[in-house]
Amino acid sequence: MAAQRSAPVLLGLTLALASGLGARAQDLVGCRLVGASLQCIPGVTESAQQQIRTFRDQISADLELEGAIQQQIDGLQSLVIDGEAIEGELLQATLQADANAAVANPQFHWYRKGTSDRTWLLIETAQGTRYVPAPVDVGQNLMVVAVVKQNGQVKRIASTPIGPVQAP
Repeated sequence: MAAQRSAPVLLGLTLALASGLGARAQDLVGCRLVGASLQCIPGVTESAQQQIRTFRDQISADLELEGAIQQQIDGLQSLVIDGEAIEGELLQATLQADANAAVANPQFHWYRKGTSDRTWLLIETAQGTRYVPAPVDVGQNLMVVAVVKQNGQVKRIASTPIGPVQAP
C-alpha cells in the first residue's frame, strides 16, 4: 500500500532527474505526475508537523469565514404564500426570518407549473412579493422563490407550492 502511495512521487522524481532538471527529492514532496504534468499541493513541506499546522490554520480560517457568512443568512426560516389560489385573488409572499438575520434586498421570483409538467416556468410579469393569478394560471400550481445575496453568497428559499389555481 505504501509503495502505491509513493509511486507518483518516485515516478515524478525519476522523470525530473532523467530530464536533467537537477531536482532533489525534497523538491518533489507533495507532488505527483498526472498525465504529462507534475502537480503539487501548495503548503506541503518535508515536516509532517509543519504541514499539519499549516492545514489546520487554513481549515480554521475557512471555518471562521464560513460561520460568519452562515450566521448572517441562516436566519432565513421560510417563505410563505398567503392567500387563496384563485384567479384574480391577491397572493402575498412573506419571508420569515430571525430578528438577527441580515436580510438585505431579497428578490422574489414567481413560478408556475402545470400538474403534468416536469419543470417550473418563471412568470416574467410577476414582480416583488405580490402576485395576482391570471387566467393563464388556472389549473397551474404557483410557487415563489426568494433570493438573498449576502457577502458573495447566495441563498434561495422556495415556498411550498399552492394550487392548482381555481377559476373564480
